[in-house]
Amino acid sequence: MGDPAVDAERHRAISPLFHADKIRRPLLVVQGANDPRVLQVESDELVEKVRANNVPVEYVVFPDEGHGFQRRANRITAQESYLAFLNRYVRKAD
Repeated sequence: MGDPAVDAERHRAISPLFHADKIRRPLLVVQGANDPRVLQVESDELVEKVRANNVPVEYVVFPDEGHGFQRRANRITAQESYLAFLNRYVRKAD
């Protein structure tokens, strides 16, 4: 990603957090609480800002995961969350 001191403008331009006011569609965020790359506090902030716009946000946090989900039960829960979200917001009525 580069050096934040040098690339701050670029990071701000591509960060979803700084464009949360433009998110108008339902959002699913799946987060590992121990993720060293995408900190939970960053996801918390994004979820809070999008919800402030009255946009539906589903937020799933795995307290025992990092970046990527290693535990089988968590992978299953994440996949079930993806399917439920897509069925709720994307699936066309039969």
